[in-house]
Amino acid sequence: MDIQLIYYFVNIVKFGSFTKAADALKVPKSSLSKAVTKLEERTGTKLLVRSTRKQSLTEAGRHFYESCLGPLENIEEAEKSLYGMDNVLSGTIKITVPEDFELFLLSSCVHSLCDQYPDLRIIINSTNDNIDLIGEGYDFAIRIGPLEESNLRVRNIGYIQPITVVSKQYFKEIDVSHPNDLTNVRCIGLSTNKPYQTWRLTKGDVTEVVKTPLVVETNQITSVHKLTLSGVGVSALPTFLCNSDLASGRLVRILEDWRYMDVPVSLVSPLSTIHSKRLKVVSDAIVNALRRSFN
Repeated sequence: MDIQLIYYFVNIVKFGSFTKAADALKVPKSSLSKAVTKLEERTGTKLLVRSTRKQSLTEAGRHFYESCLGPLENIEEAEKSLYGMDNVLSGTIKITVPEDFELFLLSSCVHSLCDQYPDLRIIINSTNDNIDLIGEGYDFAIRIGPLEESNLRVRNIGYIQPITVVSKQYFKEIDVSHPNDLTNVRCIGLSTNKPYQTWRLTKGDVTEVVKTPLVVETNQITSVHKLTLSGVGVSALPTFLCNSDLASGRLVRILEDWRYMDVPVSLVSPLSTIHSKRLKVVSDAIVNALRRSFN
């Protein structure tokens, strides 16, 4: 099979459209269209479904793309190394992270990367949606919580440790010495599809599961943080978000003997970073920065 046809197909998917791929590869759009047609004719398999507005991969097309992407990336990296390009970090890195995440934990890391590698361009998409990394052309994603089984490369970063906190002023108005007392105070949390928040806390061999209504719910953890600081209610916040407020006395930790389950944080990628210094440097920088924040 002609590797040029495969190269064109992979880049069409990677860039998201024939037009963008043609611009990036500096070839006529018609050449890319013919390449896909030839591939489909030779294999007798439909790879792309095209319309006037968008394109989408068939199941066979997605499998073929995933199988070809890694080897082509390795070939490109090998070619660069012949000309000493393995020591040059440039190009675009696309990262998707949960909403608000990069504001607290990635800003200094990104700042450092941009200072050290001025030819590196970083695109960060903050969303709580589970983005298709391959289909959307992302290099990395930071994922919070248990991961579903997939072919993605995974690096465990660490664990978020939630704690129960309240503002100094609201603390004076309440009496919470047991998880069940949370049902008698105002609580704030992230939006759920249920009319209550589930608080699961453990002390030694005892676990309490408390279902309490939220007086305010929001889809951003920064909003939960600000609302808690303003005295609206009690919340469970990650330690990295509220450590400075605890130190200053603006927030007070309650139920200190009761622990929530630690939440895993992972860096996932469609590609191995072994053969790409560019990806490895960025991957290591993100992992090291987040691990320092969690400790």
